Amino acid sequence: MPPPLQTSLSAEAVEEAFYDAMRRGDLAAMMALWADDEEVICAHPSGPRHIGIDAVRASWESILSAGGVDITIRAVRAHAGAVLAVHSVIETISVRGQRAVEVVECVATNVFVKGPSGWKILLHHAAQAGEGEPAPAAAPTGAMLH
Repeated sequence: MPPPLQTSLSAEAVEEAFYDAMRRGDLAAMMALWADDEEVICAHPSGPRHIGIDAVRASWESILSAGGVDITIRAVRAHAGAVLAVHSVIETISVRGQRAVEVVECVATNVFVKGPSGWKILLHHAAQAGEGEPAPAAAPTGAMLH
């Protein structure tokens, strides 16, 4: 069982832990990062919206039942306020097929909310990226890019 999540984690650290849990196929660690709220939403590429913590958990349980996901992220664009943070990332996912490994790129939005237990995931929405996703432009002054 993973140790309890520290409430002092930043939204960026929660996002890092989210993708780490996905890579390891660790459902318990993943769900510890989500807000315990019936308003949470998760949408996987080409799939329906999963609304509420039980539906979100069931969607991740299905995905992670085969083990971890080979995923990396790049081009993180983050905008944060006192209690809400929005991150846009490019996910690169390697999927093993019957004959070869296919690499799929998705554009994902992760929304975090800060509550009494610290930063938690409120929304994760991923969709397959279009052809030729442009390289990220230079960040405007004051924006966080990492």
